[in-house]
Amino acid sequence: MDSVLKVCYAEESDVDFIRWTSNLLSTFISEGSIAIVRQNDRPDVMLASIWRTHTFSEGLPVILVSNENWHLFPPHAPLTRYKAVLGLYPPIEPCTFIQYPYAAVHFDGPVEKYYEIRSKLLELPKTKFCCFVASNTKGELAVNRIKLFRLINAWRHVDSAGKVANNVNYLAPHGLYFLYWIAQYKYMICLENTKHPHYITEKPFQAWFAGTVPIYDGGCVDELNQDAIVNASTGDILNELFQLEQRSDIYEAKRRAPLNHTMLSLQSFENEFRLLVLDIRSKQ
Repeated sequence: MDSVLKVCYAEESDVDFIRWTSNLLSTFISEGSIAIVRQNDRPDVMLASIWRTHTFSEGLPVILVSNENWHLFPPHAPLTRYKAVLGLYPPIEPCTFIQYPYAAVHFDGPVEKYYEIRSKLLELPKTKFCCFVASNTKGELAVNRIKLFRLINAWRHVDSAGKVANNVNYLAPHGLYFLYWIAQYKYMICLENTKHPHYITEKPFQAWFAGTVPIYDGGCVDELNQDAIVNASTGDILNELFQLEQRSDIYEAKRRAPLNHTMLSLQSFENEFRLLVLDIRSKQ
């Protein structure tokens, strides 16, 4: 076990955080470079999130992992206190930073599997018009997406299955079942919380993997393939939806188009993680 980096979690009840950070580190766990242990197993490093408060124990380095906007969800301590900081885009504050694509680890399993699932979901019939799933109203785009939901819903009914503006009397399922649920719909309203440069989460990918056209806005909206989305920042959304509803051939081409230029991958993250973190004990 001397060659294995023993990692513990700051909060063992944070199930979602443990799930996707395990996906993030799956390569290292599977190859035996990392072992997930409890605090009393004398860990080499602790993983902490921005969602739970955590302590800094003497002699135990802490790695902060965030899947959020640094401005809306700030860290609990100065970033210089962390051995490394993993996030969706670089924070302003200096630190040892490693960027990773959250969409590649959000789902329950290797992201490569979801490209295969997409090919199957593309062939399912679309029986419903549009869906919307939101859980909070924090952030400027979080407010805009509710306005957009109301705008489109006034034109044609939109099923809202989140905690916000729910009109179906149930909550959308989780995991793979969520993608199959989305796959019923032709469109999905899936704006980010905020429009910060380089900030992108799993939201457009959830719709896209389900074979559904994302109605999307966020800091990276212009970096996505415009032929694969309805760009919610254009201000002419109803007209575009109307045109797509009139031309099934154009709609089909849009939902079958690639979302971005390259497939989601953790290779760059893994290279930096090996360089900056995996040999953490020798750098203490």
